[in-house]
Amino acid sequence: MSEAVPQDHPPDHWQLTTLLTEIGLARGRLETARSGIRPADQLALRRALLSALEAYATALATRGAPLPYRLRSEIDLYRGLGPRG
Repeated sequence: MSEAVPQDHPPDHWQLTTLLTEIGLARGRLETARSGIRPADQLALRRALLSALEAYATALATRGAPLPYRLRSEIDLYRGLGPRG
């Protein structure tokens, strides 16, 4: 059974909030794993974070909203790291 979305915010608000939550979770998993797992496993976590960041950026662009500079820089960083880590 799905929860009803409160009417005090438009549906877009909840989608963006969900995407931001995913970014926070991905960052947390990566930060927790940085010192305790193999580099190959860290790569998978970095890719998951990049995917979450890109999903949020796409959602903002679809709405015509600007992407905050910090997030743009973070996306560029993880894209630049690529497969080497």
